[in-house]
Amino acid sequence: MANFTGLGLSMAYILIVLGIASLVAHFTKGASESSRKLVHILVGNWVFITPLFNDLWAVVLIPFIFIIINSLSLKFNLIKAMERNDESLGTVYYAVSLFVLSGAGFILNWPMLPYVGILTMAYGDGLAAVVGQEWGKKKPFSFAKNKTWAGSIMVGLAAFVATAASIYVLKGDPLMPVVGIPMILVIASLTALIAMFIELTGQKGCDNLTLPIGSGLFASLSVYFGTTGFFAYVGVSIIILLLAFKFRSITPDGMVAALLTAITLYSLGGPLLGISLLVFFILGSVVSKIKNSQKEQAESIQEDTGARSWKQVVANSISAVILVWLAFFFPQKNYLLLLAFTVFSAAAADTFSSEIGMLTKGRVFHILTGKTIQNGVSGGVSWMGLAAGLIGSILLSLLTLPQFGLRGMVFASLMGFLGSILDSLLGATIQRKYQGIQGQVQDRSLHLEELPTIGYQMISNNAVNLITLSLVPVLGFGFYNLFMTV
Repeated sequence: MANFTGLGLSMAYILIVLGIASLVAHFTKGASESSRKLVHILVGNWVFITPLFNDLWAVVLIPFIFIIINSLSLKFNLIKAMERNDESLGTVYYAVSLFVLSGAGFILNWPMLPYVGILTMAYGDGLAAVVGQEWGKKKPFSFAKNKTWAGSIMVGLAAFVATAASIYVLKGDPLMPVVGIPMILVIASLTALIAMFIELTGQKGCDNLTLPIGSGLFASLSVYFGTTGFFAYVGVSIIILLLAFKFRSITPDGMVAALLTAITLYSLGGPLLGISLLVFFILGSVVSKIKNSQKEQAESIQEDTGARSWKQVVANSISAVILVWLAFFFPQKNYLLLLAFTVFSAAAADTFSSEIGMLTKGRVFHILTGKTIQNGVSGGVSWMGLAAGLIGSILLSLLTLPQFGLRGMVFASLMGFLGSILDSLLGATIQRKYQGIQGQVQDRSLHLEELPTIGYQMISNNAVNLITLSLVPVLGFGFYNLFMTV
């Protein structure tokens, strides 16, 4: 009965909000920023109805319905009071965030997750545009030229209040850790700063996805796993990312993805796995800065050779994130964490093999045919690159020693090296390649609409990395059961 009461109240409330916004749009002679932000802010209050639900299907049903409705409205302009008539998917992302956060909060028994995330999005992002337009004069952010200090501060204030209030109000929940007032203020302040930065990096409405999920996840992990070591790790991670941004090794959206990935790995996978990500990032950044004439020429025919974007961060780490979440739900399966280490071992092996291999003055040959090919083309390997890949794999695998011993370290090293070989095989067979000015094969296209002459249009270098680092733990699971359980 409670589920249907919640569903009825939910539909009634959202219809009332849309009705009010439609009236505002009517009296202002068309959809305005006021009607849009009214919907944006008020719909977020739906989170206060979620405690009425007893089952997961009921919690996520309303957001799921509005993912469909908002998608149709975006395409056919059905709900004029909330559409901008542009290419932004913000309204769809909004509903997706409600779906993800309400569902995840229910499954994890983390009630503060949806409260912090959804309220930060609703009030912070909603009021930021209004305040920014009204009082925002300074736009100091080079990577977010349309964002103002006033709007950004509003996001931070909303995140601070949502976080502090959620922790304080929910402190009586038996599933919530006991958090004192000083720690509440620390967590709320850090969440506010991170929320401000996440909102700054959002483009075309994607902040309706990244801001609520990012702020809710950070605040929740801080409450449930917030030790001294955790906050020290957060601080070190932020310093490393700021330095990387200064030296143009990572983009702002890449910083957001990297930080959220780092704290997830540290919280759910343990300090050594969290450190593994930082070591991989540091070593990868260092070897990428080593240059000579051979490498500069090789990089000229490659794609995505600049600063790491969120796509590259996700491609190199999402499988490890999935593994630590599985380990969280199945703590008795300790091998899942070892498989997560193999992901970064393989990522390091591939990075070392590629970055150091391009420095070679020796022969580069196709991994399948053995024929000499141009340095820098995916699928090409050199003896120096293969040796560097093995070294990179071993370096990252050393972090498994305290937890899994020498046997685990050897296993992770071999799986990492296997990953670099697999990456080259995929690069040689399915990765898209184009014809250069002089007729040579290269990874980079000459113009936007150019079709590949080899491989598949959808398979970029990032896609190859994603496929490789997803296959490594799958293969690792098989090898683990064959050899490690004997």
